Amino acid sequence: MKRFSAFAATLWISLVPAFSQETSAPARPLDALLAGETAWQMTTAQFEQQFGPARFDWLSEKKDQARFFGPGLSLWEGSIKLNEAIIEFSPEGNPAKLTFSLYNRGDSETLISLRDQFEARVNELKETISKRLAVSPTERGKDKSSAVAAEGFVWMKAPSAYLLEYSYQREMKSRSIPFRAEFIRLRVANVGAGGRNAMASTSTAGSAAPVGRSTLVNNIKREANGDVVIANVPMVDQGPKGYCAVATAERVFKYYGIPVDQHEMAQIADTTDGGGTSPDKMLAALNKLEGRMGVSVRVIEDWEYKKFMDKVADYNKEAKKAKKPEVDASPRGNTIYINEIIEQMDGEVLKVARTERDRAGFGKFQRTVATLIDQGIPIMWSVSLGLLPEQEIPQASGGHMRLIIGYNAKTGEALYSDSWGADHALKRMPLANAYTMTNGLYYMQPRAK
Repeated sequence: MKRFSAFAATLWISLVPAFSQETSAPARPLDALLAGETAWQMTTAQFEQQFGPARFDWLSEKKDQARFFGPGLSLWEGSIKLNEAIIEFSPEGNPAKLTFSLYNRGDSETLISLRDQFEARVNELKETISKRLAVSPTERGKDKSSAVAAEGFVWMKAPSAYLLEYSYQREMKSRSIPFRAEFIRLRVANVGAGGRNAMASTSTAGSAAPVGRSTLVNNIKREANGDVVIANVPMVDQGPKGYCAVATAERVFKYYGIPVDQHEMAQIADTTDGGGTSPDKMLAALNKLEGRMGVSVRVIEDWEYKKFMDKVADYNKEAKKAKKPEVDASPRGNTIYINEIIEQMDGEVLKVARTERDRAGFGKFQRTVATLIDQGIPIMWSVSLGLLPEQEIPQASGGHMRLIIGYNAKTGEALYSDSWGADHALKRMPLANAYTMTNGLYYMQPRAK
């Protein structure tokens, strides 16, 4: 299988409107999460009772992660406003790590456009945290092991470690690259009496140790109904922003025990503020991280001009046969607008064209899915939504990325998962439908040791 190559077209993955904060929203204080030993000892039942009024969602049936999102969230009597909070629980059912998003391009209502403003905001937050903890911070500097080498400050106040972490895109006038504020987040971990040597826990708590390729098969569940599914793939909720590609990447990295999040990926992949990731930049970003994160990145199916035009030709033959309108795939200038061409297609006609006129490709798709799932490797799956009906999904049409995490040979189904929360953790559709909507198939796996 070949390595990732550039994606030459205007197909963008996940164009979903960004969330807008409401200035008059009811207050949702999360101060009790920072109550030291008391907070770390909460059970999930106590957590539900304490924070139910603040409205949160469990990200899995196992209740190992909870997510607060939306307007009104704050810490320390409203002194720090939040976009999101993720609470990770230990196997014993107690909170182990807290991640608070104080600013990120995808969720923040007002974007910071100048470096001076961004640095002022970081300093303001540093002073607020120091005052609240009555402890002076230690400058951590850049974390060379992280995907973006984020900078940070650390406070130690037993039993907790606090890490204020931030990242931005540097201005490079010679290459016409502007300054861009990426994210500011506060991570808090339970380190007990671990002292300064426990500082790294704020980055890695709640993440498993990097896994070896040979152990992945231990995650496969084979059910009596014929389902073969990869268990233990972490859920990440991208929210209403168009971060499906980078959220999907985060899920795969975390499945392999590698702590990379969607905001780091959005920085590397140049995901737009309005929500969308160019596939060529996404694939280039993953290739950049291969060496540092210890993974191999591979492509199974990538968009290519000739293959796409062959697909259009097959579609038009079937459309003519079915007395349906043919599609116009003529370029405008030097650009092929893939989404516009796909939107002209009838899904059922395309399904016949894909599965009957390209039987070899359909067969390869089915074999590849089974082969990778049997190895415990989830497949990053780029699709076009809206071609065929799907129930209760927040994005009606356009490019999207999701994960194939299983199959059922008895029923001829693909088992898949979307980065929209626990309700989308495991879904299924006929393999013929899955192949019809496919734009690309990619995967990462840990490098052999």
